[in-house]
Amino acid sequence: MKSLLTIFLYLPLLGLADTVEVTDGSVLQGKILGMTDGNLTIQTSFAGKIKIPYTQIVTIKSEREISLRLDDNRTYDGSIEKVEDSLLTIKGSGQAFAFAEIKHLWDADSSDPLILAAQKNALAMQMKWKHAVGFDLTGASGNTDSFGLGIRLDSKLGNKMREYDFYLSYLNSTKEDVTIVDETKFGIDYDSRFFEELSWYAKTDLENDRLEEVDLRATAALGLKYSWIEAKYYKTSIRGGAAFRFEELGSDSMKNLSEPALDFGLEHSQALKKFLFLESDLSFIPNIDDFSDFLLRKDTALVLPLDKKEDWKIRSGLAGTYNSTPVPGKEEMDLKYYLRIVYDFN
Repeated sequence: MKSLLTIFLYLPLLGLADTVEVTDGSVLQGKILGMTDGNLTIQTSFAGKIKIPYTQIVTIKSEREISLRLDDNRTYDGSIEKVEDSLLTIKGSGQAFAFAEIKHLWDADSSDPLILAAQKNALAMQMKWKHAVGFDLTGASGNTDSFGLGIRLDSKLGNKMREYDFYLSYLNSTKEDVTIVDETKFGIDYDSRFFEELSWYAKTDLENDRLEEVDLRATAALGLKYSWIEAKYYKTSIRGGAAFRFEELGSDSMKNLSEPALDFGLEHSQALKKFLFLESDLSFIPNIDDFSDFLLRKDTALVLPLDKKEDWKIRSGLAGTYNSTPVPGKEEMDLKYYLRIVYDFN
């Protein structure tokens, strides 16, 4: 027995309903929104928007004025007279158009899809600012008195093709009235896409660490970045390029560092739960002549939004730097745990 499903849905706004019959005998009623890439979209009250390939359309009935554009960019206006054998006839035109040659079809009272696409692309190319400010505050009293204060500022200016990323952070921590952390960091990243997945980047990171007696630690890099996976809730990118390392130490008895290097990196973010995200950034910067002489930087954190707009967040993470050739008397590993409250704004 042939399956036949007939659904009558009426749009009270205009008192009219468009009707589309498909090859399995189903009849859909609603409002035809348009046709793009060979798919007709109809708005229904029972299932929202439904896309129907033109190969499955038997007939269309509509009293609305429509506009259509063919593959050769010729346009026609009018109402649909009939649809037969995959040919659509416009009233008064005397011409029948094959579905296969229709590039766009839209309601005459709506905007031209080409204009909408151009407006959407122009909006996506606008350079927009995004900012974030984060505060770290830690302390303890009793057997041990300690206090720590940190602040981080992030600003991004970009569009879908290129982006500037600026950051500035300061961290100070004392224990028993003795300073155990006192560092300032500043960085600029620039990313410009060649294609959807491939881009080139330039980045500079500057650091002052008074406890390590490093007046200035600078790393500059230039290379290529590949966006391996880029979905709404899952992103992974890798990068590689040439770099240069420079260190100016606070003591005249210690030798400053100035050497060419390489830059490799991995950035990853994903949604673990609906309101829990994982973010990780890993950098490996070896001496170009000796890979046993390197810097390894890592920042991995869990991010928990505190409101629906995700303006306020709590970020709990582990950040560290491993320097295979540290200043004499200092540790190779510098590891910090942090709990940060972050506010995002435009």
